[in-house]
Amino acid sequence: METCLQALKTVFRSRRYQALTAASFALFLMLYLMTLPAAFTGGRVGFIALPFLTMELAIWSVVMAALISIIITFVVFLVRQGMAVSKASTVGGVIGGVVGPVLCCSPVLPVTMSFIAGIYPALVGPSAWALQGFIATHQSELFATATLLLVFALWQNARRIEAAPNCAVLSQGDS
Repeated sequence: METCLQALKTVFRSRRYQALTAASFALFLMLYLMTLPAAFTGGRVGFIALPFLTMELAIWSVVMAALISIIITFVVFLVRQGMAVSKASTVGGVIGGVVGPVLCCSPVLPVTMSFIAGIYPALVGPSAWALQGFIATHQSELFATATLLLVFALWQNARRIEAAPNCAVLSQGDS
């Protein structure tokens, strides 16, 4: 926890990184708010899903959007400082945070399975719907897993920021 707080202090000294975090948070929050309730709209994603938003889905949306926006800011900071980025954990966290909700709340999985079934007719059957049903039934657990992946990605990148030699002098563009 201390590692993440120190990294946040280091990165958020610059208003540019604060603005990047705010902008990416707004973008991902809208994405999650319009995607997560899609299970109640027949897979339709967009403003039509907002009336079906529950408190639980709103909380998951805020948490995952906050984590992804901070991870994005950390990655940009590390890249701009010429430091190594934890690509595996970052990609895993972002994929887990984005793909999980999309699979459970949209028709992506059945369409993909139908495409595969068109190539391999032996796969035709209710397998896509059964899998999507499983995902929808256990969406809270899957959201929690995605959130843990995002926290792990955040922690990995925070460790890299904390371990890097921090220069007290900021470049002109970062002030």
